Amino acid sequence: MTDKKTEPQKQTRRFFSLRLKIWIGFILIFTPVFVASYYWFFEYTTQRVFQTVTDDLQETISGAITGMDKAGFQTLYAEESTNNPLCPPKKDAPKEENGYYPEENALYIEHVNWLKKVQDIEPQTRIYTYIKGIDEGEIIAIGSTGYFRNPRGGFRFCQRYTSTSSRIYQGLTIQTNAWESYKDDFGTWITTYAPIPDENGNIIGAIGVDIEASYVDEVRNEILTNGTLAFVASYVLIFLLVFWLSGFLTRPIVGLAQVAKEIGEGDYTHDWSNVAAGAKNYRDEIDTLTEVFQVMVGKVKEREQSLRARVQQLEIMIDRSKLTKQVNEIVESDFFQDLQSKVKSMRDRFGKDE
Repeated sequence: MTDKKTEPQKQTRRFFSLRLKIWIGFILIFTPVFVASYYWFFEYTTQRVFQTVTDDLQETISGAITGMDKAGFQTLYAEESTNNPLCPPKKDAPKEENGYYPEENALYIEHVNWLKKVQDIEPQTRIYTYIKGIDEGEIIAIGSTGYFRNPRGGFRFCQRYTSTSSRIYQGLTIQTNAWESYKDDFGTWITTYAPIPDENGNIIGAIGVDIEASYVDEVRNEILTNGTLAFVASYVLIFLLVFWLSGFLTRPIVGLAQVAKEIGEGDYTHDWSNVAAGAKNYRDEIDTLTEVFQVMVGKVKEREQSLRARVQQLEIMIDRSKLTKQVNEIVESDFFQDLQSKVKSMRDRFGKDE
């Protein structure tokens, strides 16, 4: 037995269109760019919003100090602490006795009305004033916009309060910002504090402006939500456009591939008007390739026709050669020679008889 050589099997390769390759390539390259751009946009916008919020707080506290009746602020506490035994309250006083609302005092009403007027400009804020307390690190509240809430909240007048941090107390000396959200007995906030100077520059108290940390979180979440929707919509739209554009750009190449397939099957009658790059006023490499391909097809068609004619001629010549060879084989055969000899003998015999 002879060993049969096994022919190498031709690997079957899946067809993957050029258009799809371009589209997927664009996705792989530009998706990280889109994500990075979106992340940068989100961080930048969030920082800008936060900066705007903190700037507004500082402008609010500055305006509140500027327009405040500082003499009335000093007189208010002096009168109440002199005439009302509840001001200041005892250190161990129960919560309900720790501070009150002196609504009969015109200076108090004027003071809280001013704070409310400032708050109306920035409705998300809560504003309050205070002075240095009796104990170290302690403050005593004077006015608060919580007076106008229903139910009332925030600091009550003459309420003694000691914070777990020292920032509110530091506000009696220098402007102190608490931009990192913190939690206290009243909620979670970001705050700025500033001392209140009198006409001579002496510090007579301090003011605090809060804004709920949840407000900043809501703004951040709103930016995140709207930004995500805009990102997804633009992402889908752009890649749909890229898919359409990739089809537009690869259409001439697909047309040329189809022409090549038809030529391989012997069809040279293709309509070249279907193979076009698109723009009439501009040319590109596809137009050049199409023209070269068209000329090449014409030459291939001429050569094929010429080869076919020559093949036909060769077939005729081969047929004649075969016929001559066959005749010669018959003529030169012993049988034909013997038969020819017999025919000659018979002709000679008939000739003598005549």
